[in-house]
Amino acid sequence: MKYKCSPRYSDAFKRDAVQASLSSPQTQTTLAAKLCIHPNTLSRWRKELTMDHTSSDKKIANVGPEKSVQELENEIKKLKKQLKRITDGD
Repeated sequence: MKYKCSPRYSDAFKRDAVQASLSSPQTQTTLAAKLCIHPNTLSRWRKELTMDHTSSDKKIANVGPEKSVQELENEIKKLKKQLKRITDGD
């Protein structure tokens, strides 16, 4: 039976990927696809590098975008409804 070896990523690559995922408005799935890694891997790295149990020199502050993509899409939908109601009412 053959076993598939999972690739090994450097700590620098992991930190860069996590930092990008925290600062980007893109979803984790989209960003993971661009980095050619599984979304679960990116999620695990985020947990590992942002949790309090890691040493302070390795911890990354979670200062991502103020709103998620889903929240922005919902806001756009709401604003479009308001705009339609205003323009159709004239």
